[in-house]
Amino acid sequence: MILVRPASRGDIAAVSALLARTWHDTYDAILGADSVAAITREWHAPDRLADEIGRPGHAFFVAETAGALAGTASVTDRGDGIVSIDRLYVAPEAQGQGIGRALFSAAVRAFPKASVIRLEVEKKNARACRFYEKRGLSAIGHPADCGGCGNAIVYEGRGVAALRGGLVLRPVRDGDAQDLFGLLSLCFAEYPGCFVDPHGDLPDLVHPARSFADKGGAYWVVEDPAGRVGACVGVDFPAAGTAELHRLYVRPDLRGSGLGRRLVDHVEAHAAALGAQRMMLWSDTRFTTAHRLYERLGYRRAGEIRALGDISNSSEFFFEKPLV
Repeated sequence: MILVRPASRGDIAAVSALLARTWHDTYDAILGADSVAAITREWHAPDRLADEIGRPGHAFFVAETAGALAGTASVTDRGDGIVSIDRLYVAPEAQGQGIGRALFSAAVRAFPKASVIRLEVEKKNARACRFYEKRGLSAIGHPADCGGCGNAIVYEGRGVAALRGGLVLRPVRDGDAQDLFGLLSLCFAEYPGCFVDPHGDLPDLVHPARSFADKGGAYWVVEDPAGRVGACVGVDFPAAGTAELHRLYVRPDLRGSGLGRRLVDHVEAHAAALGAQRMMLWSDTRFTTAHRLYERLGYRRAGEIRALGDISNSSEFFFEKPLV
């Protein structure tokens, strides 16, 4: 399974090493090893890459497969209906597995209101040129150089937002509400007596982006290749130093590949980066499969149980885990 997700600060060293290795594999024969080493030391220095995280109008992705980092992409919204792919590379040993397609799809979908996607490719990088042409982009010009490293071709595509590929972890949008209710309905159907009541028990999912932002939290969804929400997870911060994991759900057909674990890992990294020292969560007493996942990931079930008084007559176990 290929999962494309936002890069975190914990990924920076691995991304820098991947880019250096991939650039040497791609460009040594074109630019020379010494030139490639100098370029990648400057462009892909860890502090420079770290500056991209959280930059407004910018998306920085990594791709994982079999639990290992295998590629990365970076895209910028220019604000004029055009987004530019600044970087898209796949580790040499991972090429030919669909990772580049998944990263490209994530880059295209990062700014759904844009109508044009644009990028530069070193003209001697024939493999990359073929890759983008297969994605529906066309060469429109030949600038003098590619950021100072050679001669480049400008590629551009229109109407490419419908392109799909791979699983993409992205921030939730309020427009995802209907898909989220569908996802929860599928998951709840596995447990007799569990019902979806969007206005009574799940008001935060009516406008999910707004709801989590209003309380200083974050919420993500996993979009499948058909553009449907296939998983979700959220976090907020109920007390200083404490992060609470919310609404971890994975569609049945996407289970068994480690996706749930990766979503928990993502939330923990996000929480730790914001200073949290402890994770907590509440989970319905009937969700035994989820309990096993949390326990494998180091969460300890405490003795406290709370009753929600909801339409499903839910009672929940309390779990916690130190982050330091």
